[in-house]
Amino acid sequence: MAKYDIEFKKRVAKHYLKNGLSSTVKLYNVNKDTIYKWVRQLESEGFMRKKHEDYSIEKRIEIIKHYRKYGRIETVRKYNISPNMFYKWERIWVEEGEEGLARIKRGSPVSNTPKKDVNKDEDLLEENRRLRMENEYLKKLDALVREREEREKKKK
Repeated sequence: MAKYDIEFKKRVAKHYLKNGLSSTVKLYNVNKDTIYKWVRQLESEGFMRKKHEDYSIEKRIEIIKHYRKYGRIETVRKYNISPNMFYKWERIWVEEGEEGLARIKRGSPVSNTPKKDVNKDEDLLEENRRLRMENEYLKKLDALVREREEREKKKK
C-alpha cells in the first residue's frame, strides 16, 4: 500500500509550483527529492503507474545514445524510464553488443557468467587425476624416508 494517496501528492506538487520548496517542506514535512519526483510526475504522466512497455533493440540503442549525449536527467524526462534500466542496457550493449540486448527478457536476470567450456571440464578432471597420483607418490616416498630413518636409528 502506498504511503501517500494520489490526492495528497497532487496537493503537495501544486503547492510547490505556487509557493516554492521551503514552504512546501515546512507545511507538508516531505523530503525535497520526493517533492521533485511528484512534480515531475504531475507534469508528465500523472500519478498512475506506467504500464509495462517492451522496448525494441533499436529503441534501447536510441535511449542509450540519447543518454550518452544528453545525460541521465534529460533521458529520464524524454523517455520516462528508470535510469537503472538504461544503465543496465548500456553495460550489456558495451559488453555483448546488440545480441546481448536482444537476449534481455522481462523479469529474468541477466547472466554475467560466461558459457561453460566442455574442454575446460575435461582439463580439470585430468589435472585432478594427475594431482591425486602425485599426492599418492609423495605419501609413499615420505613413508619410505621415515622407514629408512628408523632403520638407521636402530643401527646406532
